[in-house]
Amino acid sequence: MSAGAPSDLPAEAYAVALASMPSMGPARLRMLLAADPPGRAWARANENTGASERDVERAWQRQTSLGIRVLLAGQPSYPDRLADDPQAPAVLFCLGDPAALAAAPTVALVGTRAPTRYGIGVAAQFGADLAAAGVSVVSGLALGIDGAAHEGACGAGAPPIGVVAGGLDHVYPQRHERLWGRVASSGVIVSESPAGVPTEKWRFPVRNRLLAALSDVVVVVESRHHGGSRYTVDAALQRGVPVGAVPGSIRSATSEGTNALLADGAFPACSSSDILLALALEGAAVAVPSEAPDRRLPPAATSPTQGQDLLVYGALSVDPVPLDELVRVTGLDLAAVCGGLERLAQAGLAYDAGGWWERT
Repeated sequence: MSAGAPSDLPAEAYAVALASMPSMGPARLRMLLAADPPGRAWARANENTGASERDVERAWQRQTSLGIRVLLAGQPSYPDRLADDPQAPAVLFCLGDPAALAAAPTVALVGTRAPTRYGIGVAAQFGADLAAAGVSVVSGLALGIDGAAHEGACGAGAPPIGVVAGGLDHVYPQRHERLWGRVASSGVIVSESPAGVPTEKWRFPVRNRLLAALSDVVVVVESRHHGGSRYTVDAALQRGVPVGAVPGSIRSATSEGTNALLADGAFPACSSSDILLALALEGAAVAVPSEAPDRRLPPAATSPTQGQDLLVYGALSVDPVPLDELVRVTGLDLAAVCGGLERLAQAGLAYDAGGWWERT
């Protein structure tokens, strides 16, 4: 194809083909598409490669056959949150409803992939509380804190937002296949990598700037002193996004990073009310409770939600049950159980009795 040759393929198709090139990173892609429209940029990048229109068509069909939406910077469909960001993706790939990116105030809940039970419980609780308050929870769908936050948020209210490093045709980690489906069906998963691009290690710190750019507030739940969450924190601070941290034990390695952030000036996130207050100070239209809600006096509810929440509910009784027993009986992992319990608590169907759970 010559630089000026006509084509029936949309501009998005050439942007996809360009992004799919083996040597193409986000910065180079942004530079190429800033200089030329997608068709011309693709032609110039492939002058000596032997690539053809058929390659563009195959790359485009791969996205569309999977239901992946392609958003180009500068077009009306591109999210306003990213439009003025200095490192905005030139091309954004979406699985789910892109409107979720602008549906509500947003909070990123991030942290270590190897959390304590305390961290998992806090992440799930914050995820459920924030979603119920009309706040979209943003996270990376990784193991640990990310997954627990979305386990709590899914089905609790505002649409969740997942930000991943690789192509949307490859669930990573594989253990989160079900969670990916839930986030995509009730909110959106976004990536700057087209389908077919593997989840390479270098893409994670690059991805973390999107977590910050899509969020009104960033909260770190648990993190080691030099954990990957620091990339998200640094990106947030560069963009003027408030950063909060959950205090932890001075004896816990997973709280070294969060306690250091608090010493550096991050606001303490001791409850969902603290996070909602930070959002309100940023101008978000959210209601800030004057005190923590009484879980013994919840809104009226008649039955648990579908799927795994029903499984968790069935494992409860009027006698307190420990988390370990609920994990064993349901066959779910700890993050999924904690997420289900927090949604049941929001619905008035479960009560936390000092780490043991019972039906209300």
